[in-house]
Amino acid sequence: MRSHIESKIHAGEVPTHPVIKEVLQALSRKKLNNPKIPSMITTYFVDMERVIREWFEVLDTKAKVAMVVDNVRFEGELIPVDLVLSEIAEQVGFNVKEIIVARYKGNSSQQMKKYGRVPVRESILIWEK
Repeated sequence: MRSHIESKIHAGEVPTHPVIKEVLQALSRKKLNNPKIPSMITTYFVDMERVIREWFEVLDTKAKVAMVVDNVRFEGELIPVDLVLSEIAEQVGFNVKEIIVARYKGNSSQQMKKYGRVPVRESILIWEK
């Protein structure tokens, strides 16, 4: 899983979800504290889509997936990771049974100073094949 700031994008890799495309476009117009953030976001969602497709392929009928994810915010742009991954899972064929909000987390001090405190969800995703 490439979810680190040093993640490298391979030729032709682009996220398919429209929300991620929109966030990447918005970030391209901003001065980022680390110019590698868009690559990290891209590789994470490309890899997660591959993982979700593989799970659907190999899991038995009625198998369940439970996963904990955090939503994130970069330069004021919120990425609803829980909703995006659940939509990808539905497109692949999973039934989204539940998205449980485990807690709300604060933002980094840099984000809060610049954009205010906007808590982000940490969620438990429950999908069924």
